Amino acid sequence: MRRFLTFTTAAILALAAGGVNASPAAAETTATTATHVSVTLKEMSVQLNVATIPAGPVIFDITNTGAVEHEVVILKTDIAEGSLPDNEEEVGKAAEVGHVDEIDPVLPGATVTLSVTLGPGNYLIICNKPGHHAAGMHAALTVTTPVGVTLKEMSIAPSQRFAIAGPVTFTVTNSGTVVHELVILKTDIPEGAIPVRADDPSRAQEPGNVGEAGDIDPGKSETVTFTLDAGKYVLICNQPGHYAAGMHTSFTVLPKLPRAVAAAIDAALAAHGVEDLEARESLVNVKALLTAPGILVTDADRDAIEAGILPRAVGAGGGLRY
Repeated sequence: MRRFLTFTTAAILALAAGGVNASPAAAETTATTATHVSVTLKEMSVQLNVATIPAGPVIFDITNTGAVEHEVVILKTDIAEGSLPDNEEEVGKAAEVGHVDEIDPVLPGATVTLSVTLGPGNYLIICNKPGHHAAGMHAALTVTTPVGVTLKEMSIAPSQRFAIAGPVTFTVTNSGTVVHELVILKTDIPEGAIPVRADDPSRAQEPGNVGEAGDIDPGKSETVTFTLDAGKYVLICNQPGHYAAGMHTSFTVLPKLPRAVAAAIDAALAAHGVEDLEARESLVNVKALLTAPGILVTDADRDAIEAGILPRAVGAGGGLRY
């Protein structure tokens, strides 16, 4: 399955071999920690109860309310819903680009579950019985990067110091004894060098404020989701005196490959017989990537790769894109 390697002007990654086993879809799941997604199958549609979920363990609760047999196939791909290429070997079926997992069959009237672990990205949920995908049995699902943030006197501790550009979900918990908040700033100013407000020296200025989770009481949590562009960020608590006391940390949002380009890569790989997600990811030789001349690898890149999120391309300046 390692037969397609290419470089374009965007220097698309396919650094041969290396046996990378980094697919986030391969991990075990448990019912106690999983996000549940309801999937309803019928002639001829796939209906989800949500469009966006956080990355991690997921349990799909699947019900076939139709009169014929269906199936559920999970694909991780940037190809737009309804635009999957045809399967050249099986008439009436779509190519299963970025195949993650599936359950087949789902009999009429049956309710079944499928447990997987999904990394951040775009997914398609389809029925690939002959003719069913073409008739409309597909739905899109977005999986966002989840970042846990712990606030206390006087520190901010994120579960990871990176995210991928796009929707980013922060679950913010105040484990301290006083009210805290999380303010997200997109700024190149170093985390400890943000100037104070002229009208209130107990608080920092908020350059590039993109959102916040405010006034969280001790022992409480709040979940917020923002769409973040690639760049440098600073996370702060801006309750009076808290920033100055050390409640700040740096954060990086890594650039995402434009969806149209990523979709073209997926389609090209599928055309050359590389559909399975693990086979596709095994084309990236991480050791070669991290040591190749001209490629700029940041600490955030290393953290992402360590977490099993592999880059898809190298930008014109040598930076990695996901």
